[in-house]
Amino acid sequence: MLARAAGATLARVLGSAPEDDVEAVVEAALLALLKDDCAALRAFGGRSSFEGYLRAIATKLALNHVRSERRKGWIRFRPLDAAPDAPAPEPEEGNLQEIAALRGALGKLPPRDRLLLKLFHLDGAGYREIAGLIGISMNAVSPALIRAREKLRALLEPGR
Repeated sequence: MLARAAGATLARVLGSAPEDDVEAVVEAALLALLKDDCAALRAFGGRSSFEGYLRAIATKLALNHVRSERRKGWIRFRPLDAAPDAPAPEPEEGNLQEIAALRGALGKLPPRDRLLLKLFHLDGAGYREIAGLIGISMNAVSPALIRAREKLRALLEPGR
């Protein structure tokens, strides 16, 4: 069940679920369940099914795995290894315009907002890492990201 949940999450996020990644997530889930004298198992309050509880743990750990692997750079290069002779697809005309609009809007954002968005969405940095780099509390990262996304969305709306 842990492997199914991890595989489904990885496939949804990455488009595929490499066996070594699924295995790493299942291993991390089992270790998390046994950590601190089975504290995670004792924390199960019965508000949901036990299977749902375990699935939630596996999903969370799969997402953490994707973030950490992206930070390391491994996930970014996997598709190149999988198909070394395949040329990169050419972006469509509409996508080029969207990319140009996004770059332009990012350029209009204040430097702090631009840095927040790049760290989180492009570099895969976590809240703790962003908080340390920018010099804000970890609890302030989420609201700052929300405000930065709202500013970006407002710049991308037609008629502005």
